[in-house]
Amino acid sequence: MARTLQQLKESVERMIAKQGEDAPVAAFIFTGEDVFVMDEDGEPVTQSREIAAQVLNNVEDDYDYLYEEIFNCIENELRELN
Repeated sequence: MARTLQQLKESVERMIAKQGEDAPVAAFIFTGEDVFVMDEDGEPVTQSREIAAQVLNNVEDDYDYLYEEIFNCIENELRELN
């Protein structure tokens, strides 16, 4: 299930407490503003909160594949550094 921005903030605050403010991070955050369709004039039309939540929840449900790809990228970068 996708989180709210408040829940994300709380998670980040816990990570800062554990790892420190200067800990490196890469982040990809999608919010309801990223859930849109283009109208006939090529302008983005943002969807309702309900639709955005459903879309983001469905995207997150495929997290195994997404995380696998991200960890593959990390492994590739580490190999290049060594």
